Amino acid sequence: MPFSGKLVALNSRYTHSCLSLFYLRNELRRFLPRAHLGIKQYTINDPYFATLARITDNQPQAIFFSVYIWNVSLVFRLAIDIKRVLPTTMIILGGPQVSYLAEEQLPEQCTVVRGEIEGVPPSFYEDLEKGKLKKIYNGGSGHKFALPYLDDDFHRHLRNRHIYYESSRGCPYTCSYCLSAAEKEVRLKDIAEVREDLARILVHKPKTLRFVDRTFNISPKRDLAIWRFLHEQAPKTCCHFEIAPDRFSEEMFAFLATVPPGRFQFEIGLQSTNPATLTAIRRTTDMGIALTNIARLRRTDNIHLHVDLILGLPHETMATFRRSFNETFALFPHYIQMGLLKILPGAPLSREPEHGLIHCSSPPYEVLANKWLSHEKLKQLYRFGECVEAFFNNRFFKTFFACILAVTDDYFLFFMELLEQCQASAFFERSPTQKLMSAILLKQSRDHQEAETLKELLIFDWLRSGHRFLPDHLAENNLNREKERLWHNMPQNFPPWYTYKSRNHFFKRAVFRRFSPRALEVAGLGTNQEGVVCFLPEKDKGLLGYCKTLFISDIRNYS
Repeated sequence: MPFSGKLVALNSRYTHSCLSLFYLRNELRRFLPRAHLGIKQYTINDPYFATLARITDNQPQAIFFSVYIWNVSLVFRLAIDIKRVLPTTMIILGGPQVSYLAEEQLPEQCTVVRGEIEGVPPSFYEDLEKGKLKKIYNGGSGHKFALPYLDDDFHRHLRNRHIYYESSRGCPYTCSYCLSAAEKEVRLKDIAEVREDLARILVHKPKTLRFVDRTFNISPKRDLAIWRFLHEQAPKTCCHFEIAPDRFSEEMFAFLATVPPGRFQFEIGLQSTNPATLTAIRRTTDMGIALTNIARLRRTDNIHLHVDLILGLPHETMATFRRSFNETFALFPHYIQMGLLKILPGAPLSREPEHGLIHCSSPPYEVLANKWLSHEKLKQLYRFGECVEAFFNNRFFKTFFACILAVTDDYFLFFMELLEQCQASAFFERSPTQKLMSAILLKQSRDHQEAETLKELLIFDWLRSGHRFLPDHLAENNLNREKERLWHNMPQNFPPWYTYKSRNHFFKRAVFRRFSPRALEVAGLGTNQEGVVCFLPEKDKGLLGYCKTLFISDIRNYS
């Protein structure tokens, strides 16, 4: 009877996919060409028993799990229970989160494959076919990693999911909190092979293509060639890259300025701007160049910028984190993520007791306290991050925060005060709707020096998000009054917006509101005079997909 095996991924979301399973599938087929193999992708949020039942269906001879920091506990639980109901089934675990665990930390009667599957010796497959596996097999590196996808995968296993691709392995950095610190080199695929791989992927017109290169932009000419290829060949695919902000050439900047909004996303691991912290974690970044480059990318506003800061790093005090956050917020990226430091087994940081790191005993091993931050202070920063996540990391209040950006340089203080408002109103126990958050921001800004402008900008942001009516806390008669006034004074033909035939339809669909010169300035419509903004239901071509707006400077010009 041919060997049968299930290759299982437990992804964090349905839209995600697991690249490593496809590499594994191809290696198994190479050594065991008659094997019956099934790729199965579930999520960590699926009902436990339902997942267990699906995995044990048809009693496979072997079950392979891809193990990562977010699913390792669930995988171990499943492995133990599978062995109870299928005692003869072999369970094989692979991935970074099991490669560095000691043998006694692993589930009993499971086999672990350490390292890259392409480097595992043929004896593993011989033992697998015989049903006599050892506890641990070691795979090396330095092997080629050909595109693992088959054409049929895009219609079956990858349909409606993100497509993951790697054009390189390894990382030029040796950050002490990262498992990549153990790797000695970066291996780059030849640019001709990358183009061939991407052509095979893009013919299927994926919605999202995520490069998993740990640092994509390490070879400017090569990276630019890949970007140009994607720009030409994938007009409707959003491409995601993890990039180092201090590694850009002028030629790269010139090209990126031409990329249409929404085509590229950059995830930028800033982590901290504190020199002592960066030294302690061995992250060699030219912070001056990094901040300048992020600001330069943000000014073009055509690439979504996601900037990461880490909570609980060595030498990061409340004061230095305040500075790190303020310097990051001043760049006004589209998204600021603040995640807790994870003390991963096998990472150099886990072997450095001088930092006084206390962390959770189970995955994902989040830091609880360290020499510079007590548990209470770290909790406060975590909740601060939740506040930024809720209010800033969305499209709802961008002009409101642009005003905050313009009138203060201590954004940390603003969000700390906002956090107090949130805790007082039990915000984190309620549904975080735009209406609720808008009301909290209005209350927070009542005593602000720009209180009137900030209220106007909350109205602007609300209408630009697609709403036709104002919520109670922002309600006023201004909308109907302006529409009626414009109806009587606007010309019969107003190209390109309407003609006399479409005039009624235009006014029926549009919302009008008069704004002050200051509010219009912050919103990017400033002309040193007040005027009416018309909000239309169609989406603009910008990065965040707001409603189209039309600025009407003075209705007397049309009477």
